[in-house]
Amino acid sequence: MTFQWWFNGQDMSKYLETNNVERNIGQNRKAILQKLGVSSGKRFQYTSADEGKVTVSFLVRRDMVAKRREIAGLLSSNEPQQLIFGDEPDKYYLAIADGQISLSEKFRHGNGEVTFIIPDGVAHSLTTKTADNIATDGTLGDELVVQNDGTYPVYPVIEATMHSDNGVLTLINESNGGVIQLGNPGEIDGVQAPNSETVFHYNLLSAPSGIAVNTGTINYPTYPYGSNPGPNTIAGSWDYAKAPDAATPVLNRTPAMHWAGPTYHGPIKANAAGVNTGNLIWSNRFNVSTNVGALGRVEFNLQSNDDIAVCFVMRDSTQAADALTVEGWVNGQNVFSQDLNRKLFTNGMYGIVESKLGNTVSFTLTKIKQLSPNGIISSAQTMFPPVTIDGVADTPIDSFTVWMAGFSNKTGWTINWSDSQFQWVNVDYWKDLPNRFTDGDTLLIDPSQIKVFVNDVEDRTIHAIDNDWEKFQLDPGETKIKIIASDFATTPTVVATYREAFL
Repeated sequence: MTFQWWFNGQDMSKYLETNNVERNIGQNRKAILQKLGVSSGKRFQYTSADEGKVTVSFLVRRDMVAKRREIAGLLSSNEPQQLIFGDEPDKYYLAIADGQISLSEKFRHGNGEVTFIIPDGVAHSLTTKTADNIATDGTLGDELVVQNDGTYPVYPVIEATMHSDNGVLTLINESNGGVIQLGNPGEIDGVQAPNSETVFHYNLLSAPSGIAVNTGTINYPTYPYGSNPGPNTIAGSWDYAKAPDAATPVLNRTPAMHWAGPTYHGPIKANAAGVNTGNLIWSNRFNVSTNVGALGRVEFNLQSNDDIAVCFVMRDSTQAADALTVEGWVNGQNVFSQDLNRKLFTNGMYGIVESKLGNTVSFTLTKIKQLSPNGIISSAQTMFPPVTIDGVADTPIDSFTVWMAGFSNKTGWTINWSDSQFQWVNVDYWKDLPNRFTDGDTLLIDPSQIKVFVNDVEDRTIHAIDNDWEKFQLDPGETKIKIIASDFATTPTVVATYREAFL
């Protein structure tokens, strides 16, 4: 019988004839024994496997000089290479030629012998196998079942692909209890944290998006005084060119003895928790200038459906004096009414902040001296006493209305609206914390080398010191590997790739 064999990818049958190969049976095993005193025999301690050897005897015919040089080049290597024999074409040894390759030359032919050292002493399958945690229906299971049909334990290479944030990946070899833990098992995905959410911030340089004109609810729907009392009117329009960076009401003046002017009405969406009964701050800036003989009214209303939950009113209702009166209303109750000190609260820019914290509503009015990069510089401010009313905390706020009106065809004050911002405050929302792994990350785990790669980059900080790397050899037969991720994470896809080995 003539053997065909390959070394380092080269078919050696082109250069020599092989009729004898010594591969031996199994590994070169050695029992380690210990002599105990003067007693007979020895005590067994353990068995170790030494390197294996494969000896190939061959015949070289013709062209001896040339073939000797070629064979020397083909069999020389600095590290083990694949050695394959034709009677087992699906397996290879990792081998390196050892010692002097002999060749006894005769006329036109020569006999030779080469000894290969097999450092691990086993043969390996040319093909790899894989096992994964993907069920037949496509779902991801928490267990990996690996079938090693070889006759020798082998290490797998394990790849895990994340499908969500994840703090830890733990693999447990259920056959021997070995554990590999990568990451931090105590890591959490996020926390409930308070934060402010800005629902809208309008600068009134132009018509705000999503806002309706001349709809909504006003706090004073009727004017009950005088010889001809009647309903106040929502009518008019808004001009964005008359005053810089502001919306100016355009009034439809008539002799009718009531208040009339345009409105803005807009929605207030629920907070991140999905509710609109939370704590809030609504801030508005406006410019007003009045004097003796001028009349005017403005309302800033927070609505619950068609009802007014919180309302601030500033008005000049008398032509006989230079006066400004402010009012606060909560769920239909008038909670304050006050004439402003005109020496402090002069004509110009004002800011009104309406806030709600639980059942308590607060109003803060500021006479703005100027706006600076660091905030508002005020010349006067008044904080009206907070008002606590049962039921306010449960009153949903879903829209707002701003009404700027004049009275009849009387001389009116000058007013415009320049800024509006609504915020939900102290909203409990889910704050996503950075996790060790994110969606799409891949881990490549090589227990045989004690190496882990995250997204193709080796990470030496990720392993636990006491990981059982050596216990992740796959013994012949079935091995089950348990997969554990953070309790908030989606189970990753885990694939084990391995190459069976044979004694």
